[in-house]
This record gives sequence, structure tokens and C-alpha cells, in this order.
Amino acid sequence: MFLETSRLILRKFREEDFADYAVWRGDEEINRLMGNSLDVRQTFDWLKDHEERSYVLVLKETGRVIGDLTVCTVPADLAALEPLAGKRGVSLSFAISRDFRRRGLMTEALEAVIRRLFEEEGFDYIQCGYLDGNDVSAALQAKLGFTHLVTQRFPTEHTESGEAVSHENVLFRTYEHHRKD
Repeated sequence: MFLETSRLILRKFREEDFADYAVWRGDEEINRLMGNSLDVRQTFDWLKDHEERSYVLVLKETGRVIGDLTVCTVPADLAALEPLAGKRGVSLSFAISRDFRRRGLMTEALEAVIRRLFEEEGFDYIQCGYLDGNDVSAALQAKLGFTHLVTQRFPTEHTESGEAVSHENVLFRTYEHHRKD
């Protein structure tokens, strides 16, 4: 297990998680907002087998997998930017079932992860972003104190225009664990 909060357990992916995962990750809106393909099995296997620090969010009350969170290396183009250059950081990505939004569950998970990454693992910053149109993630990142780093455009097969816009944000270790209410 990576960590536990009052309502969640964050732990490594297991094969038996696929049924729950497929229910919410097969949601077309979730995939559009995450910039992923609809190949749920491929995404699940990649996170389970290739991403060293990918975790499922398990709702303690039911034991169901309701989301996921990955801690990974900051992309080189972002790590080279001022004010990140020369500092030690990680990148976060996360998703939660639409059925469990607006209950504070992802906020609870992210606050615990942020605390761990800064206080126990000693990172200087945490980077994460969101694609245009993902207002829920934008609001959550702002609430947690992330600030704008850079906006990027990149080619993708997941939009009609063939292009996506990503807003990359950063949170520095000076974070006091007080979110903006």
C-alpha cells in the first residue's frame, strides 16, 4: 500500500481491479479529459505493469476501485524550465469516476500524496496539468495551490482538430498544506 486516508486506500494495481476500473475508465468523457484512447485494457495494463508508481484509489466503504493516481518523472521539457531547473520534482496525474466527483475524495487523496511527497520524500516541487475543457481538474489544482507554469499545444488523435492544449501547473515545497477554500 502506498498510503491510506480516512476514506481511501491508495495501493498498486492488481489484476482483480480491472472490472471496477473498466466501468469508470471506459467512460468517454473521462478518456477525453485525460487525452487517452478508449482501449481501457491497454491503459490498465500499462499502469499496472509499466508505471512503477501508479496506484488505484480504493473506497474503504465498499472496496471498489474508483480512481487512479500516478507519480512519475517530470517531462524533460518542463523540468528544464525556470523555475524548475535544477530542482527535484515529480509529476502527478490522476482520474476519478464521475460517480465519485464532488465528494472531496480526490482532494483527500491528493492532499495526502502531496504531504508524503514533500515531507517524507523531500521533493522540491510537484508538477501536474490538465487539458483544455477539464474544468474539474483545473479547479482542484487551483484549490490545492498549484500555479500556472506553461501552456503547451501538441498533436493528438483524440480531438477533431488533431491538436490538444495542456495547461501545466506547479506546486512548490513551500506549500503549507492549506488549500484555498
